[in-house]
Amino acid sequence: MSIDIYPKFRELEISDAAVFDRAFKDRPPAISEFTFTNLYSWRRAYSLRVSFWDGLIILCSESEGRKRFFNPIGKGDMKASVEKIFKDSGGIFFRLPEEIKALFAEDKRFRIEPDRDNWDYLYSTVDLIHLAGKKYDGKRNLIKRFKSERAYEYIILDAGNAGLCLDFEEVWCSVKNCDKVKGLSQEKRAIKDMVENFSLFGLIGAAIQINGVVCAIAIAQKLNPDTMVMHILKADPTIAGLYQTMVQEFIFREGVSFRYVNMEQDLGIEGLRKAKLSYHPCSMVNKYTLSLAEQ
Repeated sequence: MSIDIYPKFRELEISDAAVFDRAFKDRPPAISEFTFTNLYSWRRAYSLRVSFWDGLIILCSESEGRKRFFNPIGKGDMKASVEKIFKDSGGIFFRLPEEIKALFAEDKRFRIEPDRDNWDYLYSTVDLIHLAGKKYDGKRNLIKRFKSERAYEYIILDAGNAGLCLDFEEVWCSVKNCDKVKGLSQEKRAIKDMVENFSLFGLIGAAIQINGVVCAIAIAQKLNPDTMVMHILKADPTIAGLYQTMVQEFIFREGVSFRYVNMEQDLGIEGLRKAKLSYHPCSMVNKYTLSLAEQ
């Protein structure tokens, strides 16, 4: 199915994958949202609709009572397209990367605000593999303890066995009451989409089993030539050192060809922010909200 021409929008379809993949190849993204995997798997949460204008893919979300747009995707006049959408539709642009912010930095018609809760955490692959230095003492000690106390198996995931993630998610959600927490329920549906389209999305996955039971999972993919983005990273929280072992083993085995790992955002959740900061990001991928100054 072809993408509608702006100003018409339609729902995002799995058949759109090739169009998005070409656009991301032409203009490699920095923000974690910009893989087709992420957009499609979270389409219901975002209430995403897609359109096409002057060589650019336009994405609109109406999940919070107003129109919100991602920055246009592909090769084209970004500033002109953003200005046109503001003129036609109003709304706001959200999760904008630095390169788009720069286009409007001196334009007094617009208000630009940092969106700290959605900044991505970027880590050096070398740092996550070696965990060198005093700042990582706690991580190394937890991994050492885990490996001394547990016999475990590291398993590569592919389209044939990725369903193991769903088995783990069911157990994890029974503890976390996912069905009663909107964000966790949405994540559960997103993981199902990833598993069902594992090969099409070009995903990289692994699991850790203890006594034949999956206790940790990781799902990632290439974001740009230098960076792997982690979509899912979970472990049984009752097993000390398991999460830290999953991180190190996965990056060592699957991420060694990348310079960086993008661990996505913390959504303003205090515990998640603390955990991500404890791995000492080498930088943050800043994102911004753009709105009309008179709004």
